[in-house]
Amino acid sequence: CSRDWSSDVCSSDLILLGLMLSSVSAPVAQAQSDAEHVLDAMFYNLDENRDGVIDSAEADHFIARSFAEMDPGRSGQISRTAFRAYSFGLADVAAQQGDTGRYNAAKDAIFNGWSHGAATLSRAGYRAGVLADARTAMRTKRAGKRRMAGLRIDHAAFDRIPFIRRLMNALR
Repeated sequence: CSRDWSSDVCSSDLILLGLMLSSVSAPVAQAQSDAEHVLDAMFYNLDENRDGVIDSAEADHFIARSFAEMDPGRSGQISRTAFRAYSFGLADVAAQQGDTGRYNAAKDAIFNGWSHGAATLSRAGYRAGVLADARTAMRTKRAGKRRMAGLRIDHAAFDRIPFIRRLMNALR
């Protein structure tokens, strides 16, 4: 490199540094992009009637299906292990990124919050946790904490659901 000795770094060093940084950040950006695509697919899968919002009936279908997958014995309770084993569609992205530990820690935190620290989570507790998080995402400054008539989650609100955000943050 022909250096300008008034500078400590030559242009070829900057190019090399840029290539090194882009090769490090590319897998992270790809994993985040993959996670966003999975979230988009989740939203559209939950929006059964394709009207652009997830309503109460569609949320209840998700709750019933996902709880049944975590409780194949139909005991009415799920353990932390069963909750951790449920993918929420993002486990493959976490594995590709090498963040399975962080992803599982995020799921443990969600489980602890919804179960209030208990070893198991009932279907009613699971439903209450999912719906409380959904309602939190629907709130605006004007709506405040008043009770909303029905659940109507658009794509932007879906991305703000606290448990969704926690899972996504584990992948960053």
